[in-house]
Amino acid sequence: MENTPNTPAVIDESSEDTVTRESLYEQAWSMPMTKIAERYGVSSSYLARVFTHLNIPRPAVGYWAKVAAGQRQTCPPLPEVQPGALLAWSRNGAPEQISRSLPKAPAKSRGRSSSRVATLPRRHPLLVDIEEHFKKAQETDEGYLRPSKRAMADLIVSRSGVNHAIDFANQLFLALMKKGLAVALSDPTTHMGRETVDHREVASNRYVHPALWRPQRPTVVYVGTVVFGLSIYEISEYVHVKRPEKKYVRLTALPVSTRRSNYPGGWMMSADMPSSRLCLQVYSPYYGVEWIQRWTENKPGDLVSKIPGIVKALLAEAPALASKVEIERVRSEQERQRHLLQMDEWRRQEDEKRRLKAIQDSKDQLETVIQTWAKVNSIQAFFEDIAQRAQRLESEQRQAVLDRLAKAMALIGDLDALKHFEAWNPPEV
Repeated sequence: MENTPNTPAVIDESSEDTVTRESLYEQAWSMPMTKIAERYGVSSSYLARVFTHLNIPRPAVGYWAKVAAGQRQTCPPLPEVQPGALLAWSRNGAPEQISRSLPKAPAKSRGRSSSRVATLPRRHPLLVDIEEHFKKAQETDEGYLRPSKRAMADLIVSRSGVNHAIDFANQLFLALMKKGLAVALSDPTTHMGRETVDHREVASNRYVHPALWRPQRPTVVYVGTVVFGLSIYEISEYVHVKRPEKKYVRLTALPVSTRRSNYPGGWMMSADMPSSRLCLQVYSPYYGVEWIQRWTENKPGDLVSKIPGIVKALLAEAPALASKVEIERVRSEQERQRHLLQMDEWRRQEDEKRRLKAIQDSKDQLETVIQTWAKVNSIQAFFEDIAQRAQRLESEQRQAVLDRLAKAMALIGDLDALKHFEAWNPPEV
């Protein structure tokens, strides 16, 4: 569960590592939250956050008192799970179950929006307690924060812009949730890509050191089954700065008496500094499918007024993006088939090369055997001729020649040509 602490040891007779939304929903409306928390060995406040993450409605304060008094109470239905939303609670760190489906153009709704969307929380589950991670974050020289936690919403901001960015993200995510669109970290098994963030207000060829924080997984919104990537970052301005205490500071933020240049000729340092104005970058996270759109603030805070238009734009763009993804899927499949055919042809050629080489190697080996046979016969004929000639010599001279012949034969070794032929490997044609 993102942004929730590790689950304590479970005090329960069940050995399952995950609890489904359906199971928690049934328990929530059959017993008080304190009893459920006790069953799983967690606090009721922790369990409440679990219910928020899983979008499970739970009884309001006083519900069980009314039930005990005999007042009949109704419970709201369990909202349908959106693509990319969690399906279960991982009690012991087991892999989370995530709803997923192939990208498909959302069906056009008629009439009123679905009533199955649960009551909106004050804080979107993806942003719960996110401030704590920014409080402990390190800063780049320019002032952008680099939290140690990477599994959280894609926000790239300065310390002074944290609250503004979180407030805008919360309003945007809740507006999307109100339309039935789930916002979550991407499913790691789908390998969604993240568009690079260039925080500079004006595009430039100037090199920017890649010191910005990067999330572990993209933040995405599911429009039907179509996925859009979301990045919220603070725009930077290229301004004159000074560098006291290893940090860049805007010249205008320094006392007038210290703004004078420290360099000959009045040259001033410049850097890309956070401007307190936000940019929302929405992009296609699908490999090979390029689409990106940005909404920026002209002054801090005016991006909130654009949220309805942003939601409307995503709903309108979803069918087109789904079509692009399908086109890319077909192209990729065709490319994969071509690659498979090329690999089959390459393997066939390699097999043919190996077959021809095996034939040639066998032929070379047979020629070696034949040459060995000829050499063996020549040596045997030589030894036989020496033995025959020795028989015509006197006894002492004959014995000396025969002794010498024995040493020569021992030196040459085995002259059995059949053994050499048996060692030959015929080719498998």
